[in-house]
This record gives sequence, structure tokens and C-alpha cells, in this order.
Amino acid sequence: MSTAAAPRAITVSECLLRHEAVENAVADLRLEGLAPTTDVRLLLEQFVQGELSEEQLVRIILAR
Repeated sequence: MSTAAAPRAITVSECLLRHEAVENAVADLRLEGLAPTTDVRLLLEQFVQGELSEEQLVRIILAR
């Protein structure tokens, strides 16, 4: 049984903040010559939409 909290509904403003944070992180990666894979981009989009919490996102990415 998982102890992870179920994703919560997020507001439009939270969605916009998450989108901006993700785009900034991706831009930082590109400055370093890196880029997220398509699979990671899909996970990031789930995070932006509120389908994944920050903890779930990190756990999934680190498990790869």
C-alpha cells in the first residue's frame, strides 16, 4: 500500500506557476547541453496538470 498522497485538484494559478517552473528548469537543462526525454516531458506535463504531486514526480524520475 502506497503512502503517497493522492494528487489534489490545483487552481489555474498553480497550474501556471508549475508550467513556468517546468519551462525554467528545462531551459536550465538546455543551457547545460541536456534535455529531458519525451517520457520525462510527459511526466512533467502530468505534474503541471496536477495529476502528479511534486513528491511523486521526483520519486518516479529518480527511480528511472
